[in-house]
Amino acid sequence: MKTNLEKFYLLIFFGILMYLGPSNLWDHKLSHDFPYGYLASDTFQQQTRAEGIMAAGNYRYEPFFIVKGFRDAVGYYTPVLHHLGILLHYASGVPLYDTIYFMVFFAAILGAFVMYVIIGSYNKQIAILSLPLSILIFSNKSFIGFLWGHWASITAQLFLISSFWAMSKLHIGNMEIILGLFLGAVAMTHTPILIHVALFIILYSVFLSLTGRFDLAYAKKMVIAGLIAGLISIYNLFIFYNGFMVVNPYKFEVSLDWGGTPIFYMSDFGWLLVPIIIGVAAGLLLIKKSPIPVIPGVYMIFAGYTNYIGFGIRAFQPRLLWPIYLSFFFGLGIYMLIKYIPQKFRYVSVYATCALSIVLLLGAIPLPNVMTYSKVSTPGLMDLKHWEAFRWLSQNTPEDAKIYFFYGDVYDQDAILRNSMRFHAQVVPQDFVMSIQNRTIKRVYKSEVPADHAAGAPYFKSFLKMGLHLRETKDPLLTEDYLDICLFDYMVFDIATRQPVLAEYNKLIAAELLKKSYITHVYGNENDYVFILRNNNVGADCIEQREF
Repeated sequence: MKTNLEKFYLLIFFGILMYLGPSNLWDHKLSHDFPYGYLASDTFQQQTRAEGIMAAGNYRYEPFFIVKGFRDAVGYYTPVLHHLGILLHYASGVPLYDTIYFMVFFAAILGAFVMYVIIGSYNKQIAILSLPLSILIFSNKSFIGFLWGHWASITAQLFLISSFWAMSKLHIGNMEIILGLFLGAVAMTHTPILIHVALFIILYSVFLSLTGRFDLAYAKKMVIAGLIAGLISIYNLFIFYNGFMVVNPYKFEVSLDWGGTPIFYMSDFGWLLVPIIIGVAAGLLLIKKSPIPVIPGVYMIFAGYTNYIGFGIRAFQPRLLWPIYLSFFFGLGIYMLIKYIPQKFRYVSVYATCALSIVLLLGAIPLPNVMTYSKVSTPGLMDLKHWEAFRWLSQNTPEDAKIYFFYGDVYDQDAILRNSMRFHAQVVPQDFVMSIQNRTIKRVYKSEVPADHAAGAPYFKSFLKMGLHLRETKDPLLTEDYLDICLFDYMVFDIATRQPVLAEYNKLIAAELLKKSYITHVYGNENDYVFILRNNNVGADCIEQREF
């Protein structure tokens, strides 16, 4: 009966997490007509990269529209998330922009259940009490990781948690192979998380040494796991070293802010810290008997604060899943308060307490200073009109076409423009506004060619020798601050914006361009959000600079 009750509880709780996360965000629909719930540039960065990989059929090269048109830039991003999204797309028929997003939610939820298994190996009742805290991965400070695109980090942390589980089971035959696969998966999903794996292994090994448990068999298994992980990830680690590490070399950096991203602080738990602190204290007393899950929980608290000792903004990412890492201490703290209940009433009290925790964490019973679930339901930055325009550009323009985007409300999150799947540039809004203030129509505007600059668009110069296109290029189209709009094949205008004056200026420029016979209207009308013109004589004097 206990086993059946546990299975029923786990099934119900899985449904709760799915409902709180993707279901509420996605308006309770699995498939959408456009990328739904995307709230920042990084979300589109992951989505468009996956689209490019799927279109190419492989990830030998980076999609050219992500790296300013370079077609020999090697695929440098860790690809596991993208491949998982593509596989689920082919298996289900659901659009890729939905399946890749779903995989992030599924990874986080699965991470909570892997932690449950880890805790359950120590004490099943504590595991049951621990699980409700994972509801808070959908609190306001954690939900931002999904909404703003920290997808690779969240997915990699599933494999990090799985590595904790494998470490706790190394006594099982051939478990080092499983551990090696998980370590390789971390490296191939989000390489910076590999640092936390390495530091945890060092910490755990030191603990085993101090307690007399470090032996040759353990060392051998860890070497085998490391070799397997290395074989899996050596190519990506080589590119990471010659790309990301060149562009963004490690430097000691204390970060108090995550570039505007809301930061999860321990104080955000409020009164929930009481059982967590009790659990930490009790866990440290039990550490010799059961180092896992105590050491992972303590380490991940520490990892979330390494921003203060020089790890920079990357230190904030483990905080996104703090509710999972700290769930053991939460459950242990509550268990320390109810363990004196007679054994015959213990399971009833455990599940009753668990149900109460769920109700409180959902915010159904408002309590002051207690972190709760935050419901989010929004279509995000994209809308059907813009999506149809992007699809038209990607399907009806030559692959080598150059596209210029004039002002649009959502284009400041510039990775959204990669959905054109073409080389693209956009006007800098400040120069655009200044032109309106000066009552001037121009041919040359201050512009940017958006790209993923993180790895510098690495390419192979020769065997084992790499160059970085974004550092080496001298192409004026890619290096100049001011660009001639007449050099572009297509020009995109938003004619519905939050600021009507900007939309009117867009219309004025479009009307001026249409005075030239070789400029033709190819998409949209006055009732649409997006209006696209084609320049059939690239380089010609397509517009007269004048005042209006």
